Amino acid sequence: MKIQGLAIIAIIIILPMSIILNSYSTNQIKTLDLQIQYDSKLKNATYDAIKAFQLNMSNSSTSDLADSKMRDIKASVNTFYNSLSNQFNMYGYGKEVLQNYVPAIVYTLYDGYYIYSSYNNTLDDDGFDDNASYKNGEDIYGLKPYIYYSCRYKPNSDSDFTITYSLDSYITIQGKLDRKPINKSGYLLSDVTRVETTGKYKYNGIQIDEEIGLSQNVYVEGDLPEDEDENVNIVNITDSNGEVKPVGSIKSYPCRKINGVKYYSDETNVFSIINDKRYNQSDAKTENITTNRNANKYYEDAYEFKNFINSNLTLKNLKVEDAVDSNGKKYSTLENNPYYNYGNVFGELNNTINSGTLIEDSNSNFNGHRLQVIKNSIESNLMVAIANYNNVSTSEVNFQMPKLEDTEWEQITQNVSMITFLQGLNIGGKIYNGHSIISNNVNEEFVSEDSIYILGSDSLYHRIEEKDDTGNDLSDYLNLDYSTGYFNVDFERRTGTASYKSAQKDESGNEIKDEDGNVIYDESDKTIYYYPKSELGSYKSIIDANSNSASNEQSIIDANSASNGQSISEYVKKLARENSGNGNNKEKLAQLYYTALGRERYGMYRVSNKLEEVQEDLKE
Repeated sequence: MKIQGLAIIAIIIILPMSIILNSYSTNQIKTLDLQIQYDSKLKNATYDAIKAFQLNMSNSSTSDLADSKMRDIKASVNTFYNSLSNQFNMYGYGKEVLQNYVPAIVYTLYDGYYIYSSYNNTLDDDGFDDNASYKNGEDIYGLKPYIYYSCRYKPNSDSDFTITYSLDSYITIQGKLDRKPINKSGYLLSDVTRVETTGKYKYNGIQIDEEIGLSQNVYVEGDLPEDEDENVNIVNITDSNGEVKPVGSIKSYPCRKINGVKYYSDETNVFSIINDKRYNQSDAKTENITTNRNANKYYEDAYEFKNFINSNLTLKNLKVEDAVDSNGKKYSTLENNPYYNYGNVFGELNNTINSGTLIEDSNSNFNGHRLQVIKNSIESNLMVAIANYNNVSTSEVNFQMPKLEDTEWEQITQNVSMITFLQGLNIGGKIYNGHSIISNNVNEEFVSEDSIYILGSDSLYHRIEEKDDTGNDLSDYLNLDYSTGYFNVDFERRTGTASYKSAQKDESGNEIKDEDGNVIYDESDKTIYYYPKSELGSYKSIIDANSNSASNEQSIIDANSASNGQSISEYVKKLARENSGNGNNKEKLAQLYYTALGRERYGMYRVSNKLEEVQEDLKE
């Protein structure tokens, strides 16, 4: 056969193959490009939703209450779908369509989580059926009941109790302990001691003192000074008649947070602010606000909780192997045991900063077990929710729980987070199955170890591990006698609403009345912005935080590692270990941090807190 014939045969064979391969490669590239675009859109929508959740919580006076929190979550879910549908509009996907491809949304909070997915509505009483918004047996896409990070234990025949864990070392023990009912909560801290001669407490060798002069700005409707005061920002509003009226003020008051509520004091009264209105607290003493004992009480409670566990042999010797499932069967006997780190749950409770791992350390056995409890609870319930969505969705997609990487679980268990899933969209060469995890590092829900900033004598706030260009830390260039630790949320902008009710007037300036002789009023509103702490962040802290963070949308965000790869807790622990008792600036820096951390954690809302004890904090 001539060469020309072979060439023709080769062209006939190779050309179609080349066309097919080129087409396949082009389609694969387009598919990969679409997947990247969809990942980005899902991430952006999730970020918009968690940001909305953060803003709603920080600007609500009742964000700690369950109903209010559920309202904020539902508003956040709406933000997610609105953002997602806006980004997918060019592809023809609207909100109603997209919901068929979102099997579940998860909000992980301080001691539990919500799953937003489908569920079957069940009414206990048939009499409710006629008037209910949803019918009995109807499939509803909404917020499921709150699920705690809990695990059940049966160490012996006389004890059967549940421990609820949290994002830090706070736990709640409920059930039967040695044949007696138990309902006990507290923080687990190893090296917390009481100085018998003074009655004060030390943590990691650092003495904790009460604080005086802590104050914050707040907007109060109708709060107007009798005389001019340069420290008071008067808020004016232009009413419907065009007249400028003073309606309230933004002023700095001594402040103390107790059980999630901020209490302020003037020279004579203690008051709280709800929806920008002032409510005086009867029988409360102003000195209990101007002198802040939150940190002392935090370490005192941890000391007593530690002694309680040590005094009970069942708790003191509790092992991971004592964990049981809902049927009372030990996980250690099951083939798929989620708790693979065995040993004593509270074994590190009596260690000190100089003698081993502390129970609150990230590498402790307690912490390892805590993370496994959180992971197992979320994973098992989420698998059921996603699988059940196959019975509801009209998209004919086989929804499945994806495998989350260890780094993703680490992100979920370190802070308040939102997990979203988007599955079943056609992206050409394959079906899109994506998920996104975004953490909220500035929230009222959780005081993490890296949410404490040091407000320095330079009127700037700093991350505690900040160093200058020559390697000096804060103790080298700040006057720490005039510095204080604060919660990062207090540097975030707050909103209020100024309103003024004015009578309608005619052209002659006379009030307009209705047929019954009642004056007709108009209400004028104005949004007020202010900062509880108005100081700015240091340039070095902002740059370092942003360079270590996946998101640059917030002014200062969580950077999971501090100097030289250490966590912030390890960084401060090193300061305490090397400088406790020295009376130097490095010891003072550790003291500022531990005091602020204890103060803010003690002030958080807890379901287990008793009202009478909260009132005692104000009256004692």
